[in-house]
Amino acid sequence: LSAMSSAPRKQAPRLPRPAARYWKGKAPKGVDADADSDSEGEQEEVVEGGAEMIGGEDYEGESGDEEEDDLKVGQLVGKQKAMNIALKDVNISREGKVIVAGREESGRTAIETLQKEESDESEEESDEGDAKPEQEEETSSEDDEPPKPQFRPVFVPKRARATIAERELLAEDTEEAIKRKEEELEERRKQSHDLVAESIKRELAEKEKEEDIPDVDDTDGLDPEVEFETWRLRELARIKRDQEAALEREREREEVERRRAMPEEQRLKEDLEHAKKSRDDKPKGQQKFLQKYWHKGAFHQILTRHDFTEATESTVDISLLPKVMQVKNFGKRSRTKYTHLLDQDTTTTTGGFGGTAPVKSGNKSLEGSGCFNCGGPHLKKGKRPSLSRTHRRVKVAVVGSGLAGLTAAYLLTSRTQCEDDEVEFEVHLFDKAPVVGMDAASVSLPLIPATSTIDGANEAEGLDVPEWRVDVPMRSFQGGYYPQLIALYKKLGVSFRPSNFTYSFSLLSKAPIPGSYCAKRGTSPRRITTKMIYNGASGLSGLGIPSIFYESTFSNLSTGKVTRSPLILFRNFVANIHTHVLFAVFLFYVVICYFRMIWLASPVFRLNPQRLERMRFAEWITETTPKGTFSKWTGMENAWREYAKTVLVPLFSAVCTAPEEDVLNHPVEEFLDYLWLTLGTSHYVVLNGVRDVVARLTTNVKHIHLSANICGMSIESNSGTASVQCRSPEMGVETHAGFDHIIFATQASRAVPLLQSMAASLSRDSSQRVQQAAIENQIRCLKTFIYRDTLVVNHLDDTLMPDHKDDWRDLNLICAEQSQFSAGKGRKSGVMEDGLSVSATYTMATHKLPRPRGYPMHVPAVYQTTNPVIAPKEDSVLSVARLERAVVTVESKEALKGFYMEKERQWWQCAGQGRGTLGNLQGAGRRSIDVPATGPGIWICGSYAYSGIPLLEGCVVSARNVVEQGIWALECVQSPGQPW
Repeated sequence: LSAMSSAPRKQAPRLPRPAARYWKGKAPKGVDADADSDSEGEQEEVVEGGAEMIGGEDYEGESGDEEEDDLKVGQLVGKQKAMNIALKDVNISREGKVIVAGREESGRTAIETLQKEESDESEEESDEGDAKPEQEEETSSEDDEPPKPQFRPVFVPKRARATIAERELLAEDTEEAIKRKEEELEERRKQSHDLVAESIKRELAEKEKEEDIPDVDDTDGLDPEVEFETWRLRELARIKRDQEAALEREREREEVERRRAMPEEQRLKEDLEHAKKSRDDKPKGQQKFLQKYWHKGAFHQILTRHDFTEATESTVDISLLPKVMQVKNFGKRSRTKYTHLLDQDTTTTTGGFGGTAPVKSGNKSLEGSGCFNCGGPHLKKGKRPSLSRTHRRVKVAVVGSGLAGLTAAYLLTSRTQCEDDEVEFEVHLFDKAPVVGMDAASVSLPLIPATSTIDGANEAEGLDVPEWRVDVPMRSFQGGYYPQLIALYKKLGVSFRPSNFTYSFSLLSKAPIPGSYCAKRGTSPRRITTKMIYNGASGLSGLGIPSIFYESTFSNLSTGKVTRSPLILFRNFVANIHTHVLFAVFLFYVVICYFRMIWLASPVFRLNPQRLERMRFAEWITETTPKGTFSKWTGMENAWREYAKTVLVPLFSAVCTAPEEDVLNHPVEEFLDYLWLTLGTSHYVVLNGVRDVVARLTTNVKHIHLSANICGMSIESNSGTASVQCRSPEMGVETHAGFDHIIFATQASRAVPLLQSMAASLSRDSSQRVQQAAIENQIRCLKTFIYRDTLVVNHLDDTLMPDHKDDWRDLNLICAEQSQFSAGKGRKSGVMEDGLSVSATYTMATHKLPRPRGYPMHVPAVYQTTNPVIAPKEDSVLSVARLERAVVTVESKEALKGFYMEKERQWWQCAGQGRGTLGNLQGAGRRSIDVPATGPGIWICGSYAYSGIPLLEGCVVSARNVVEQGIWALECVQSPGQPW
């Protein structure tokens, strides 16, 4: 390694040094010196540390006078020595001078040399015309001058270069730069002046504002009423705004909770349906043939957002051209030769692809065509397959969310099959109640845990208190009279159980029984005497002995004295025998009357059917009363009348929730059908309440508008569809348009004003006259149905039960004695002014609700009284619901044929068991064969739109008939089978 380090390094070739600038008539400077130096072959030595060798002696900044410099220059040419200068010690000052090792270099910089040369050139040009002697003298004088030292170029790092800065300094001294600076200075001076002026103006304005003292508003109290009204309006507007904001937040919270509680699959399905609905709601035009291929590409479509479904403009009317030229790109190689194959097959004259019959919608089939393979007649219309399926949307509005409206909505949203097109029903359900109508009047009562006190205060903190849902009104149904309802519940999977209710029939009078339960309490100035007790099980359990037969025994026991006197015991024994004998006689008459009622209710042994159809219940009682000497002698005449007054009238008054006079004027055929069809059947109640039924029926209904009070309806003349205007507290007045069908599943009295507004929107021209006349006929028919108010009260007052607890049963029917009770201040058959009772013409039905599991026994029982004749205590009332029930009359039964007609039935069947069809008023002219109406279909369904007593069975059957025989028939939809 030492040998290698001591070896001489090969010197790099020395670059030729350029000669000095050549001047005309002068020898180049340093030519001799360069030649001598080249001949001598001296080379620079590379010094460690990045220094370079410069020929001549070592440079010393402290040189003497000019003579010594000249001598050194002369010695530099003849003899050169190495100069070691580090590059880091070389700097350039701001003035452009070279500083080496902290000393100023005496040479010139490149700029100075350039300036000197330019000045020399200018002087040379100016002196070019001088005489030659002067040039020679000058040349000789220059030759005599000693040569000045020449310095080689030195590398200057970028951070030390000042050439650009020097050029900028030179550029700043030009006239343009000076003028530009003056303009900028003037502009800044002007801006400063504007700022100062604006500041002074602002200060003056603030000063004036401070000095300007506003006038005090002393107008208060001039008009207190107007000011109060203004304040009240502002306050109401604020309250309304806050309430709307709270409701909006509540709706948003409920929607968020609903979405969170959804399964992932259902949430995804709802999102997809919402996206599909958004796409479908977007208005689209009608495309021409193959127009979807006419656009210029997806990129152009995104940029322009042009509706390509619109018809495009053409500069040439191609209809004037020959048929062969009516193609795209005619004459080009890429021309379209075939648009479709409909006009190419010439094997058949009519039908097939080459037929000339008129083309149906969508260019998909031909009228009268046969097989699509061979054109033969073995595959005719109605059997041939569809080439493609198109979606057709039908909007239906259902007014009312009772059982009829829910059943119609359920059937429309269920899976259907169409003959030609795939029909999609968009059902909108409207109801004025905040919840679905079938469950609108129901109440929720908290279940008090067993650790609670009597007054309901929960002693254990943090317990989860469940609720007890009480259906209002009582929802019970009997097997023989509700076949369609039971089938629907089974189809939906609704759980229900048999409940053989027991009945007690009592009479309400003024004076209480001495020693009775109410007389002991001293809380009731009235008397409720039980006349008959029915133990249920369709009569198989027999009858019970009412407490009235033990009055003598109770009167003796009421003294509270226990005695074993033989006389007292004998008297009680005789009283018991007397009681049982009286009951045996009573039971004999009741059994005879019961079997006679069944015999008269049988369809085989009824009176003349044509006469019975228009006979009232009071007339039937009079006509069927036994007459003759034997009947009077045996007492059957009085027994039959008493049986009808004590049992039949209260029973049907409770079933129809109607007063006594309406029951007596009711057509008797419906009552006989009810008695015959319910014979030997059981009562049923839903286990989970009607809330479970509502949830199952509304599973597929997407558009439910609650708290929507419909204020008007109209029919659009141009589109032939109906629109619904409804008012809600959250959204105000909304209009829902485009309905092809309207189903009125509400009371007839409420459907009449809506139909009147719809008829008023129609014009008198011939195109809408048919439907206007049909709507007016519907209005006249609906006005024949009458309604009665029904009051349902949930309470804790047990004084509305019979006087003796032994007479209490599941259903307690109580009639008031008309001679002791008047109709009161209220209407003859309506709700009284206190709002808790009705007139004495009603039958009061009190149902003792069974205690749910977990309900403590020390808490008072809950009672549900329908049409209370006597008002319960106000502090015991839990809820009050006011409803309306339709009552059938002979006139309304005749008018019902416009909505439902019995087609045929067998001789052993009742009216509800035969086959029926829709009446001619259903559809408002859409079902007419002669001149069908062009507007929307208007349909009527409900408990009153079916034969029989207006009950839940009528809701289900009428809704099914409207959907199957009405809407599905008009829209060419076939049910996949029996819906249930």
